[in-house]
Amino acid sequence: MKLTRRLAVYVGSLLALISLYTLTYRWGMAVYEGESRTWFQSLELVVQSMTTTGYGQDAPWESLEMTALVLLVQVTGIAYIAVAIPQFVVPWIQTLVQPTPPEEIDRIEDHVVVVGYTALCDTLVDELEADGTPYVILEADEDRARRLHEDGLAVLYGDADDDEVLEAVRLEDAVAVVVDATEREFINAVLAIEDREPDADVFVLVTDPSRARYFRYAGVDEVLSPKHRLGKALGDRVRTIVAPAPEGEFTLGDDIDLAEFYVDPESEFFGETIDSTRALEETDATVVGAWVRGDFVTELSEQVHVDENTSLLVAGTEPALEAVADRTRSSRSPYRTAEEPVVVVGAGLVGRTAAGTLERAGLETTVVDREDDEIVDVVGDGTDEETLLAAGIEDAGTVAIALESDDDAVLVTLTANALHPDVEIVVGADTADSLRALRTAGADHALALPNVAGRMIALRAFEREVMPLSDQLRLRQLAAPGLVDSKLETATIREETDCIVVGLERNGEYRSDVEGTRLERGGSIVIAGTDEQLDRFREAYGDE
Repeated sequence: MKLTRRLAVYVGSLLALISLYTLTYRWGMAVYEGESRTWFQSLELVVQSMTTTGYGQDAPWESLEMTALVLLVQVTGIAYIAVAIPQFVVPWIQTLVQPTPPEEIDRIEDHVVVVGYTALCDTLVDELEADGTPYVILEADEDRARRLHEDGLAVLYGDADDDEVLEAVRLEDAVAVVVDATEREFINAVLAIEDREPDADVFVLVTDPSRARYFRYAGVDEVLSPKHRLGKALGDRVRTIVAPAPEGEFTLGDDIDLAEFYVDPESEFFGETIDSTRALEETDATVVGAWVRGDFVTELSEQVHVDENTSLLVAGTEPALEAVADRTRSSRSPYRTAEEPVVVVGAGLVGRTAAGTLERAGLETTVVDREDDEIVDVVGDGTDEETLLAAGIEDAGTVAIALESDDDAVLVTLTANALHPDVEIVVGADTADSLRALRTAGADHALALPNVAGRMIALRAFEREVMPLSDQLRLRQLAAPGLVDSKLETATIREETDCIVVGLERNGEYRSDVEGTRLERGGSIVIAGTDEQLDRFREAYGDE
């Protein structure tokens, strides 16, 4: 029962009992003690007895019956006091210390309604706050609603299938509704939302894909599986983003190299916007793009923040890359351009999806799992050296770890790193708290399920675009006659063509600090872009 109902029952029963005791005491004094009492004298005695404050002029009593009645009144009073302390006094004191979750909100519009809340929604809320998009978390669990409120989140306490609550949350003015059904069943809530606002854009998160069809039947716009998205992100992470240049053209490693850098939590950029990492170009390096929670982007957004799942792809000379490592406070990971065999450890939903993504990309894949299955190539424990050797880890370029337990993922990472120190290790983690341990154990790249899920929702809800993995970046060295004798403005070139200016080359010498530099005849410009972007560059500035 809610506190108000409990309080009503408590007070009602107490008043009824006091009335009964008063009448009984007045009757008993006349019958058994031979003394008459008025009703208010009897009431005074009952209240004194129940509150253990005294008995007044009537004590002691000569009859057994009246003595028993007074004893009953005393015991009952103590019992009611004992009940009142935990049921009402303590909760009241807690309301003075802990803020009560709100049951109404100020007028808002063009907002996102989040029904239910788990760690999977953390990243979504971060992106909404960074983007300036208002949101309301609708939470039916009072304790969880209170904790979210104490953490400073916009939360409304109430049931999502209650019409009054849906009215309070301004459902008709929302741009999207996100239902986090990974922990609790929200079919009734979805039906209530669809019934009240059929045109609402509703997205549902599920952990069990077999439950997805019921939400589709209920009319939601899209059912999202975070674990499926994490598996695809692992597969995409293994694939080559920058295509090697044709033979005879610009070659990585001659004057310029590519490297990846995670941003350490102690770095000046951690928690800042991705756009702020452009400051790294003060080192004469060029930020070509970034892995943001499973997606590769070349547009460094002002709405997305650097977190544990963010790594930067940087091009530059050796001294420039060393300077980037200092500012990001992270070690440098050489960028892998060759696509080599992959060992996938784990055949659950995440591992199965990762393996499917790799196989569709044409990569040789070996799947390891404790349980035999049609997609499993090696049956065994991934923490065991013999199992990984049987899977061909010594010849693999990458090990993708997709296990249910983060503790097991750490053990597999340690084992794989010991057997093949040069192998690339990519891990899908269940929680963001495990990322540091995984990287310390030797993982080159680690993605956390909550971060990947939050970004997935943001991309769907706001129709944001990322670069398809089929569109690889290419580094090209072009003459660009249309830019000869002109001072280079990298921002203008990027705005017109979406290509990233990496540097200049003249007489065999490479220069990465190009802003405001004049492109001389006989020189060439080094740029990065997809085939479509490179075509736009050629149309704008020509080629020889």
